[in-house]
Amino acid sequence: MDKKIKPRLPLTREQIELRQKMLGEVGRSDYKAVSFRLTGTLTVTPLPEYGDIFTLMEEDFRDVTTVKKPFRELRTAAEEAAEKKFCNAGGATIGRIYDILAKSAKLTPFGRDKLMKRECELAVHFTFARGFGKELFDEAKRTKKKIIIVADTIYPRNVVVRILSACGYEQADELVVPSELKGSVTDHKALYDAILAKAGVAPAKLLHIGGDVEADVETPIMNGSKALLLSGTIPLMVKSGRLRGYVQAKHVYDYDEPEYLALHGAFGIYAAYLFDVPMSKSPQSDFCASEYMLGFIVGGAVRAAGIRPKDKTQAMLLEALAESSEAARGMEDMDRLFHFHFDGHLEKYGYKDCDMPLRFFAEHSAVGDRAILQSRLDPTDFAAWTEGTKEPKLAPIHARSVKRSFTAKLADRLFPPGTKVRNIADGMLVKMKGGKP
Repeated sequence: MDKKIKPRLPLTREQIELRQKMLGEVGRSDYKAVSFRLTGTLTVTPLPEYGDIFTLMEEDFRDVTTVKKPFRELRTAAEEAAEKKFCNAGGATIGRIYDILAKSAKLTPFGRDKLMKRECELAVHFTFARGFGKELFDEAKRTKKKIIIVADTIYPRNVVVRILSACGYEQADELVVPSELKGSVTDHKALYDAILAKAGVAPAKLLHIGGDVEADVETPIMNGSKALLLSGTIPLMVKSGRLRGYVQAKHVYDYDEPEYLALHGAFGIYAAYLFDVPMSKSPQSDFCASEYMLGFIVGGAVRAAGIRPKDKTQAMLLEALAESSEAARGMEDMDRLFHFHFDGHLEKYGYKDCDMPLRFFAEHSAVGDRAILQSRLDPTDFAAWTEGTKEPKLAPIHARSVKRSFTAKLADRLFPPGTKVRNIADGMLVKMKGGKP
């Protein structure tokens, strides 16, 4: 990553203390080996939703088949089938997934291999080093620890090696690929044993770092090693406030449609860069009480997408953000990072709803976030804005989108959830089912 476009977010006191504590733990002489989970700990991606890469492959898919179903749908189903079929034999791998996909999509061997190669290329292209994960890795290397990386991914060893090289982790000493173990994907003890064997040290001399509480913290500790939890950037972003839940409520069933890829990307960049070093949610704020973060996602997303404000309130807020040096830097950094990662990839899909963070802020802002801009707004305008805000509807965030049949999706468009007609219809269905929703 070009240093000129790295985000310029100052760390909070709590983040500085956490960073120093974790770096200090990695550097302790007690440990002779440090192991890292790859995905989410050492690497991140600006495409945060499961299946975003599959959407980018739709044209590639059309070149090798006459099947009409969307590639994302078929590719997702193939992975789910592979996960179920091979759960006790190393889990889903990209080869196993594409074997199943070849049958459902009627692919020739050439078409299967071409699509599989394309997915691997995109995975390498869009993966980059998590800033704090790289700091921890470099500290382990500086203090001469043996480093083991656990490649928890569907991709084969040769693709993982390319990712490690692209992200600056080529100096790792050992690589553990869970799918090569051939056991159950839920057997965390077997994976720990493989890590320990690669480390070649006593359990007490091993420190493991990852984002899964059970696999990366409880299992090592229960077997005599030490562990550090480094939470994933996407869950941290989701928990930081109401914004992502608001977007989910608006797009419960259609968020995986291609026209929302740019919105996905804005959230992916927001998570990967601004939630790199974990931070706690701030009271009465959806943006960690940070002017920079407010500018980054609220103003930066519309700037990157080239969207104009739709009303007086939005225009007023964007102007106030531009007058704040911190918020203005955030807007500029999001714009530059967005184009750095996505130029040439998202233009054909458009930038639909990239103004949702701005709409959320205009209509549902928390009291702490309004206070950030109060001094920059006319008192009358500020009072009108405050009086017009209300609590947003929120929906839970799922790792994979909620499945809906074509009929259900059509019903959602004709009679949106929450409308009077839809509520009456849903009530009638509940009664017909004997009171069960």
